[in-house]
Amino acid sequence: MKRKDFYQLVLPLTEKLYRFAYTLIPDDLQSEQLVIDGLNAYLLKEKKMIARKEIDLNSKKEMQILRRMVFKGILRYISDIGVRRSSQLNEQMKLNMPKDFKPYYSLEPKVRLVMSLRYDSQFTVEEIEEIVQMPRFEVIEKIHNGRFLLLNDLNKGITL
Repeated sequence: MKRKDFYQLVLPLTEKLYRFAYTLIPDDLQSEQLVIDGLNAYLLKEKKMIARKEIDLNSKKEMQILRRMVFKGILRYISDIGVRRSSQLNEQMKLNMPKDFKPYYSLEPKVRLVMSLRYDSQFTVEEIEEIVQMPRFEVIEKIHNGRFLLLNDLNKGITL
């Protein structure tokens, strides 16, 4: 696959990638850098696989399958880098946390990561397991804990 074909494949995914990165690090500049770093890591690590792939740009089905595979691969690198980086930027994130979604952004990064993949990107538990490289029980646990914490926070706001 040529570089031009790769960018044509990834271009429709950019909005989703930026939204996902912002879920991990709620700062425009930091999340943009996270997408760039994730994309570069994917290109470096998967260079041989990308070079071997020959795609028919006219086949919509083949493009969709390949786009989904590349999307999951890039998400894997963004999630890995983003979780580590969010712990480094923890203090800065507390100051710049979006006020409207404070309960969500106060969750630990791995919980936000899994919840975003499940509810925003509509991935199955098996796909999330593959992307974040966690055991199935841990993925399910993070989804349920995140929902529980958000519902608790919502109920606190209602009863007050």
